[in-house]
Amino acid sequence: MRKILSCQKFCVFLYAKFRKLQHILTMINRELIDPASIVVIGGSNNTRKPGGALVHNLIQGKYQGKLYVVNPHEDVIQGIKSYRDVKDIPNAELAILVVVSRYCPSYVEYLAAEKGVKAFIVVSSGFSELSEEGAELEAKMHATCNKYGCSFIGPNCIGLITANYCGAFTSPNPMLCPEGVDLISNSGGMALYTIEMAKATGLRFNSVWSIGNARYTGIEDVLQYMDENFDPAKDVRGKILYIESIRDPERLLRHAKSLIAKGCRIAAIKSGSTLSGARATSHHTGSAAFDDKRADELFREAGIVRCYSRQELVAMGCLFSLPRIEGNRFAIITQAGGLGVITADALSKGGMLVPELKGEAADELLAKLH
Repeated sequence: MRKILSCQKFCVFLYAKFRKLQHILTMINRELIDPASIVVIGGSNNTRKPGGALVHNLIQGKYQGKLYVVNPHEDVIQGIKSYRDVKDIPNAELAILVVVSRYCPSYVEYLAAEKGVKAFIVVSSGFSELSEEGAELEAKMHATCNKYGCSFIGPNCIGLITANYCGAFTSPNPMLCPEGVDLISNSGGMALYTIEMAKATGLRFNSVWSIGNARYTGIEDVLQYMDENFDPAKDVRGKILYIESIRDPERLLRHAKSLIAKGCRIAAIKSGSTLSGARATSHHTGSAAFDDKRADELFREAGIVRCYSRQELVAMGCLFSLPRIEGNRFAIITQAGGLGVITADALSKGGMLVPELKGEAADELLAKLH
């Protein structure tokens, strides 16, 4: 019996060490957030393709660092010198890969070992979301990043947009501002559709994280980075998430609670709640769906507002962008009575008060309304 208990303790010890090591390796570094130099592997002059759109967005986004492009068939890409061989480029801090999946592991290995690259964004697809062979390619890139201590976003994503650069191939791209919200999404398409809807509502963004398959850097890693590097004088308080998979629920819970305790507000869609949705998640990002009841419990404990549609997520983002409301008493001003009734019901069901207006103040208000 003692041997069994000793074995169990040893296993627990090893697992704790593994989790600690995994935490160290799945990092987000300065080179990913604010790179002094970027190389786009697979950039082109065709802005309708991801490689061309990425270069275009980096230029139009007024990236201030050094920008390099690798394309074996071109000497100039959108006015920038293009290198036909990756061996000829200067050292760089961040590499964005837009090439066929089978070439990605060798590029990651060479750039990390020979060109000093410390951060990678792989927008290419064809990895764990597609096949076992793709999963092996993805694992090779992860192993390389572990070996050299590199950040890694993707694969199968649209990229990353920060205040320092627009490393995404999408259009339209939001004009970032420090009063906006942070968007973190497993799905690049969902991130783009959210940005499109936000333009109509006036919602603005501080950063957009499309993390794709998220085997190396997941939602919890981004929240951990935001938590551990939180600056109350500069950082935004609103964060909206689209989640398909949660690798480490305890870490997500810990850092979400910590951010909320610091004054942040977080809303999230957790998809893949049905058998069909879970199957779709597997085909989309190659990830295992997270149990829906556990997600509900986790969100409640953390204080995350759960949303069930893109409209709700954008609405919560808009609310997070406004000053905090003190008290629980509301007056409703509406151009249609029915909307007022619906709003009164929603507020009342949420524990808010909609007092009846009487007396001189009510008469004065009524005199000024139609």
